Amino acid sequence: MVTIASEALPHLELAGRIFLAGVLAALLGLEREVRNKDAGLRTYTLVGLGSALIMVVSRHGFASVIGPGIDLDPARIAAQVVSGIGFLGGGLIFVKRDVVRGLTTAAGLWLCSGIGLAVGAGMIYLAVFATAAGLLTMVGLDLVERRILRSKRDTVFLDVVCHDKKGVLAQISTVIAKAGFNIESVEIRKEAGEGLVTIHFALTDSGEIRSLVSRLAEEDTVVEVFPSGQRPAKKSQRRKARRSSE
Repeated sequence: MVTIASEALPHLELAGRIFLAGVLAALLGLEREVRNKDAGLRTYTLVGLGSALIMVVSRHGFASVIGPGIDLDPARIAAQVVSGIGFLGGGLIFVKRDVVRGLTTAAGLWLCSGIGLAVGAGMIYLAVFATAAGLLTMVGLDLVERRILRSKRDTVFLDVVCHDKKGVLAQISTVIAKAGFNIESVEIRKEAGEGLVTIHFALTDSGEIRSLVSRLAEEDTVVEVFPSGQRPAKKSQRRKARRSSE
């Protein structure tokens, strides 16, 4: 057991810790939001805020009852945060066609809870370092997977720009499957103010990529198809393609 000092920190300082935890968690949530994941900016921020609040209450909320022979364990209440995050993370992970999705988002939530606990406990530098390490992992290692390990995994990365309509993802996924490709991952980004979405596919290279591109281009909902990071069409060309498909 740990004996907690009876002197409580000023409420303003404790509120500052909670605010900082929300900011650090929001940085990680922003990365998820950009990738259009189910748990994004708001979810990550709330987890960081809640974790910090629970730790602050656990450490400083019972100072008035501490006396001779009375000990409190500040880790007991904070430990329940980990259990609670398990329920949130479990709701984000699902399996479809033998492909597990949502693991990175769930792991990010778990990291956010740890960052919130660290800030609430006053370990500011440790929390900042963990946030930086998390961003480096989520952004930096993603680039490593796409560029350095691409040839080893025989994975094709394809971007499909299409109209933001109901069922468009299922329609395009069906075309990809018929062309002999397996979908490893999918990311969707909305095009600002154009009524379009860009769907980023990671595909196992078991078919003919040129044939796939041709088939996708024939779909009435598709505006552009190109390898990831190599967008050839200009906005004027995109508008023309969009008008022709309507």
